[in-house]
Amino acid sequence: MNQLKMLNIIRTGTIGIIMLMFSFMLPAQNVTVKGTVCDINNEPIAGATIVVREQATHGTVTDFEGNYALSDVPSNATLVISFVGMKREAIPVNGRTIINVVLSEDTELLDELVVTGYSTQVRSQMTTSVSKLNTKVLESASRSNAATALQGTIPGLKVTQTTGQPGSTPKLQLRGGTGFDGSGSPLILIDGVPGSFYALNADDIESIDVLKDAASTAIYGARAANGVVIVTTKKGKPGKSNINFKTKYVYNKRNKDPMKYLNAADYVKFNRLAVANTQMVENNPKSFKAFLDGNNSAGTGNNALNSIYTTMFLSDDNRHLLKYEGWQTLKDPITGKDLIFQENDMTDLFYQTSHTQDYSLSFDGGNDKGTYYLGLGYMDDEGLVYDSGFKRISGTMNTSYKITDSFKISSNVIYAHSNQKLPYDNIYNLFQRTAGLAPTSRIYNNNPDGSLSNEMQPGTYLGFGNPLYYRDKFPSKNLEQRLTASLQFDYDFLNDFKLTVRGSHFTINNSNESFEKAYMNSGKMNTNRTSSASHRRTTRDQITALLNYKKKIEKHNLSVLAGSEYFNEKRFSFSAATRYSPTDLINTMNVGAEASGVPYSYRTEYAIASLFSQANYDFDNKYLAGLTFRYDGTSRLSDHKWGFFPGISLGWNAHNEDFYKESSISNVISKLKPRLSYGVNGNIEVLSNFGVFGIYGLTSIYDGQSGYANTNLPLPDLKWERSTTLNFGLDMGLFNNRINLTADYFVRDVKDKLAGLTLPLWTGFSSILTNNGTLQNRGLEIELNADVIGTKDFKWNIGTTFFRVCNYAKKLPDNGIEKNRQGGTEIYDPKTGETKYVGGLQEGKRVGLDVITAYLFDGVYQTQAEIDADKDRTVEFAWNKKKRFLGDTRWKDINGDNVIDYRDRVIIGRTTPKFIGGVTTNLTYKNFDLFVKGDYAVGHYLVNGRRVKGIAQTQGNQNGPREIRDSWTKDNPTSTIPRFDIVDRQKNHLAAGWDQGDLSSGNSRYIEKGDFFALREITLSYNLKGKYLYNAFENVRFYFTTSNVAYFSGYTGCLPEEGGNDTGSYPLSTAYTMGLNITF
Repeated sequence: MNQLKMLNIIRTGTIGIIMLMFSFMLPAQNVTVKGTVCDINNEPIAGATIVVREQATHGTVTDFEGNYALSDVPSNATLVISFVGMKREAIPVNGRTIINVVLSEDTELLDELVVTGYSTQVRSQMTTSVSKLNTKVLESASRSNAATALQGTIPGLKVTQTTGQPGSTPKLQLRGGTGFDGSGSPLILIDGVPGSFYALNADDIESIDVLKDAASTAIYGARAANGVVIVTTKKGKPGKSNINFKTKYVYNKRNKDPMKYLNAADYVKFNRLAVANTQMVENNPKSFKAFLDGNNSAGTGNNALNSIYTTMFLSDDNRHLLKYEGWQTLKDPITGKDLIFQENDMTDLFYQTSHTQDYSLSFDGGNDKGTYYLGLGYMDDEGLVYDSGFKRISGTMNTSYKITDSFKISSNVIYAHSNQKLPYDNIYNLFQRTAGLAPTSRIYNNNPDGSLSNEMQPGTYLGFGNPLYYRDKFPSKNLEQRLTASLQFDYDFLNDFKLTVRGSHFTINNSNESFEKAYMNSGKMNTNRTSSASHRRTTRDQITALLNYKKKIEKHNLSVLAGSEYFNEKRFSFSAATRYSPTDLINTMNVGAEASGVPYSYRTEYAIASLFSQANYDFDNKYLAGLTFRYDGTSRLSDHKWGFFPGISLGWNAHNEDFYKESSISNVISKLKPRLSYGVNGNIEVLSNFGVFGIYGLTSIYDGQSGYANTNLPLPDLKWERSTTLNFGLDMGLFNNRINLTADYFVRDVKDKLAGLTLPLWTGFSSILTNNGTLQNRGLEIELNADVIGTKDFKWNIGTTFFRVCNYAKKLPDNGIEKNRQGGTEIYDPKTGETKYVGGLQEGKRVGLDVITAYLFDGVYQTQAEIDADKDRTVEFAWNKKKRFLGDTRWKDINGDNVIDYRDRVIIGRTTPKFIGGVTTNLTYKNFDLFVKGDYAVGHYLVNGRRVKGIAQTQGNQNGPREIRDSWTKDNPTSTIPRFDIVDRQKNHLAAGWDQGDLSSGNSRYIEKGDFFALREITLSYNLKGKYLYNAFENVRFYFTTSNVAYFSGYTGCLPEEGGNDTGSYPLSTAYTMGLNITF
């Protein structure tokens, strides 16, 4: 009986289990689910992800109206709906076919994610000073170098464009630099690999983060003293796959030169008067006579056929030329005879029509197992100057794949194939000398009947000759290949641990070839036909191992990272040349008859080994703390290879306190977080790879043999240069965070500064590198962002940045001089009645290497009575020291001794701006979008070298600025512009300085304010949703962008961005871009 009952129970149970298993095996009825996803304001959310939880690879995304449709969904499945910044929702289907979803904001997810060192942090938990680029600036303008997007966008980061040459990287300086002269560039990391912005496709960039204080950069140790710029390229995301195509066509317009040159008639008149003026000063009627009657630009010794210049006395032999374009006459102010000459605009001859083509194609997507991103790019940016430009072919691939739930492998490859073509001559020769060729220069020789021949007139020589003749005489080729590749393994174990191992390789291969065709130079044919080639190779290998631990216990959040890293960089270069090729048709070295110079090769390397750790802790998202250290060893040092670099930071989210939430102030100040950090960085970038061991250099050849001699002393006792930074920060949000303010004040001490110390001549060495004192940077940085309007159809955002930094020589080596001064300028001090030194380096004083001193221009001697009032005055730098002439400059006698000398110089200002900043604004109305960006700098001074050299006429045949027309003459006796003399004998324009304008002994009249506001970008765009065109695509964006719109500045030169001497620069073009982005 009992056995029977047992059998029945087993039978019944077995049948039940079978039926239950069968019921699970029956497929649930599948349905198509549709609906909309919107926020709490009922505004649609485009791009929200809808995934079947039980089938992670089965999903879709919402369109621009927030609509979605997902077919073949099991009726008993659960949909997971997510969107960045929103709380994730999990909704059971329960057989429904219509499911509308409302997502609410997730304050934690809305937090800006910032890349900090070897990890990421949300902004609310950060205690260090890190800025993130608004990537809106990367969306539209075509950029041959992505670093230009940083200008004015990151407080504390000074970005200076010194050239319009396509592909060139602007100067980057963070928080004043770590050199006494402001030198030092931040470390650039591309996906964790040291690199640069050169040839990097901006369309592949996902984010750019800038680590500024030492607590954030200490994790990078030896290479991070000047800050760190972290560039992260785009990655694929789980969900729908995307194809994106971008095309940009750009017309590059040459802007008008703010400095206008003399026309031919004015040039001839005033240059002939200038010779007479100098003859008067020298009391020598034969002085510079060749510039009156010789074959010079305003001289009459030229001919009607083929002379370099065209000025002549009018005669029956040349009168027929007046029938042809450009020829004109003028009454000679010296002899009263008629002059004839041809006017030619020489300033335009080396420019070309410039366009840019820029294309990008990308594919991205993924699922729960892996992601992928592939970006391809092509750019052809023709420069403004003939045959200059930049071409780039680029490819970026990022992939990741989960082999198991705990083991993931990721790879990254960035490749760029580029060609940068430079102008045929150097920048100074082109934009200072060639652009200033006399307007009486001949471009083409004349036929006997006066018409133009096809034969070009070469001009004087290369560097001061006809651009049409020289511009194709120096063909060159450049090819650079850059490869960044990395492989990363991530292993999750014990729930809270992650082990990461990453290896990376970076290489640059740069090849250059150049050739000189036969060309006329100074009236002789140069047939050297030199052919040269060079190659440079750089490789950087890095392996990093990381162990991460993350744990949340109730209100305690702890993240710990420990790691080690090995970095090795190798460089190799060689160059060689041959000459006397028999023909212009073959440009390679193999046809040269002999070597030109001695072939050269060079190789070097250095390494850094490191241990590091980082810990971040917060309690209830209120009290925040961070600890960092790095222990670096470098091959660049001898007895002190290893350095320890710690960092600590604290923060307080006061707005998360209960008492704060309950206070009325929270209605106004919705976020309040004070921050404090302190950290130490090392710096070895100023060291050469083997310099501490002593360097031997090749000597001159003697008796057929060359030898080597010691050129640098061994320096085994050199120590790490260490930068310590104390940073006070404040993050504040107003009116429910519609206005956000970030402010930082920092004090950085660069201790054991590595700098040169002058040695006595008897040592045989000019200087020695030592740990030379302490440099201190102090600065203030402010970033403000405001959502002014935020309605459904209309949004308006404004952002601005501001920063100011000053550098001080806190400590200098004892040298027996007051304040241990190094360098400086001696001037008179009215307060003490004695002389003093300003500028240079003086202990306890602001660094003065950027100080400008000058003789103070005090007007022009317009009457004999004014001259008589200063009849006993001596001007030490003038040709005629004791005598003044009408039209001479009157100098301010600062010390009242009636002698104008070095003691009468005064401080004019600095070449460094007092403050720098930027502004952006973005207006969106429905599908229209307007974006405007600008930046500014205030307080720096510079000298327009073209202006000074031209008005001083030190070259003799160079054109000058139009203000010469208004200079003092007998016919213009009330002019406030000094007399125009050839070579400026009385130094009315140059004072005691050189002919490009001088920063220590020049004329204050020519030191100009560099203050500017640069309107960098205006973009108007329209987004067209695919549903209006039968869903042929997801979205199309049309836009028109104007870049480098204008400089608003009083400066007379082209580029006001960098203080100091402007001796000519490649101008920036205004770029008009038509763009189209299509997403499928």
